[in-house]
Amino acid sequence: MTVMSLTLVTGATGHLGANLVRALLAQGKRVRAMVRATSDRSALSGLDVEIVEADLGDIPSLSRAVAGVTHLYHTAAMISVKSGDRAELLRINVDGTRALMDAALAAGVQKVVHTSSFGAIGTPRDPVTHQAQCSTEAHHLDPFENANDYERSKSMSELPVFQAAARGLDVCIVNPSAIVGPNDFRPSLVGRTVVDFGLGKMRAYIPGAFDWVPMRDVVMGHLLAMEKGRRGERYLLCGRVHTLDEIMDWLAEYTGRARPWLRIPIWLMRGIAFFKDAIERRFFPNKAPRFNGHSIRLLTSGKHGSNLKAQRELGLTPSSAKEAFGEAVHWFKQNGRF
Repeated sequence: MTVMSLTLVTGATGHLGANLVRALLAQGKRVRAMVRATSDRSALSGLDVEIVEADLGDIPSLSRAVAGVTHLYHTAAMISVKSGDRAELLRINVDGTRALMDAALAAGVQKVVHTSSFGAIGTPRDPVTHQAQCSTEAHHLDPFENANDYERSKSMSELPVFQAAARGLDVCIVNPSAIVGPNDFRPSLVGRTVVDFGLGKMRAYIPGAFDWVPMRDVVMGHLLAMEKGRRGERYLLCGRVHTLDEIMDWLAEYTGRARPWLRIPIWLMRGIAFFKDAIERRFFPNKAPRFNGHSIRLLTSGKHGSNLKAQRELGLTPSSAKEAFGEAVHWFKQNGRF
């Protein structure tokens, strides 16, 4: 008797999870969505999925979540750019991943794809100029590299995945850069920027650039990694580097709103962030900042990656970041966000 496959998606209510669940359903897959008891489930409303309540910090609940599962996408993670969250980031992203890998091994899950981050990829630098060179899957985050607690937690989360692979679990890792696209219910940090622009609330921006990847590429990268990804391998799902000036132009085109006229110099923004970060740490420790010193560092780091391995081994075909921003704007408009 053939057992029909069952796919578990952790973090199913998040931006990536919501899009991945929809793609799996479109392929006719049976999907189990793992959510916390307190999660807002609007991202799964109306979808034909099985809901299981579980928490990465609750080991017995993980055993129930993976029972009968043949394929597992681990997209759940805590995302935070503020100081003071280190212990919780390590508990969820590292200890939680370890517990889930153990549960998957015990349950006999056939294949696992673990969602890591571009932040877990190291940044090679020219020894003379110290300029960032192209990052690949071979580059791991250097302990001495300037990184925030989230990036370090995602780097450390890969260790229990590699250990599980060594113990026989068929698991591989994907490392997306900054994701842009639809079905952004919460919304994400990038989505909040799009909404603010659409509402006319963005008064200023800073020069800078980053590696932006369309959501469709990230979802397809996950699906292809499940099909073709090799055990214990990493696959960088990045796009192309685009400047914030380009993105402001795209958002102005798609929303019909004028781009902010104030372009704050980096040197001034670093000074503002120095005092702002100190004040928020002291008086507003629970506030999630829109920007801080680390986000300014990322936008000015010159970090960029190569997705050639994902193209070569998985068959991934990269698409346009500009179109992805257009899809995000269209989705937010359709859902009454602006």
